[in-house]
Amino acid sequence: MRFHVDTGDSLAGNALKGGYRLAVERQTPMEHQQLLDITNYPEYVDILSLPSGAARAMAYRALQARAAEAERAYPKYWLDQEPRRQVSQSSSFIGDFDYEPESQMLTVDIGGRSYLFPGFTPEHVAEWLNSPSLGKYFLANLKGKWG
Repeated sequence: MRFHVDTGDSLAGNALKGGYRLAVERQTPMEHQQLLDITNYPEYVDILSLPSGAARAMAYRALQARAAEAERAYPKYWLDQEPRRQVSQSSSFIGDFDYEPESQMLTVDIGGRSYLFPGFTPEHVAEWLNSPSLGKYFLANLKGKWG
């Protein structure tokens, strides 16, 4: 997952922070499962009453496609490469975030260099991206631990 951060001397304190803030959060496994669960749809009971065969299979696949579409419309990401909604942040010192939620590896451009932060949960990434200042968050919470 790549989160773009505008950088430059005049962009301190998230001067350009905006957009849909839930877009920096990852779905929990439970949210993901619920979004894809076709048993939540009233039509599911109707499908079960159909006789086995092509019509039932087709209705079942159509309901699965509808659930997948609902999951994709949800603002929180799952295994996406880019945020699902427009989100912006800026910093004079902190640059782009590249995050692998499955391995919990975060790479962040800081002061023109890339730094790797292992063991970063999706919640930690969202907390940092939604902080009032990306640089102040780094200095207060991470510099002594990783820097």
